[in-house]
Amino acid sequence: MSCPSTGLFQGLAPLLDNRTIILTLAKTQGGLVTLNVIPKKVSDDESDALTTALCITAAAEELDRDLPVQLREYTTAHAQAASNIQKVKADLAAAEKAEREAADEKRAKKAKGKVVPPAAPAPAPQGSLGLFDQTADDPVPSSAAQQLQAENSQSDDYPD
Repeated sequence: MSCPSTGLFQGLAPLLDNRTIILTLAKTQGGLVTLNVIPKKVSDDESDALTTALCITAAAEELDRDLPVQLREYTTAHAQAASNIQKVKADLAAAEKAEREAADEKRAKKAKGKVVPPAAPAPAPQGSLGLFDQTADDPVPSSAAQQLQAENSQSDDYPD
């Protein structure tokens, strides 16, 4: 497989577009060099898969020769994982939304099918009568004129 060679920073550039990367270098007891490429989380709810570190231990000559290819593979895998995680999150959000809508629709159909009986009229209070209330025993005049005549007939005590 013949890939164009890139340097350390050209290989890491795609990761630097979206996040901070921590690089550590250490020399081991056997004279080898350990390189750690550690992507930092962009947000607290981000998947830990996107912060998986690349750790390489090799001789300095091997790192000079093989590091560009390994960085390209790492950034490609990282980009694929990031896009896959974003797709999974989007799919989950869409599924949750569809489930909520279906539940709302079901509740609406259930509520629409219920018939609410009309409220019964409130019973008349059992107590004293108001100013204009009448009891069943009181005679009901047929007109205001008849009521006026009844009042006049009672007040005939005084001569005209």
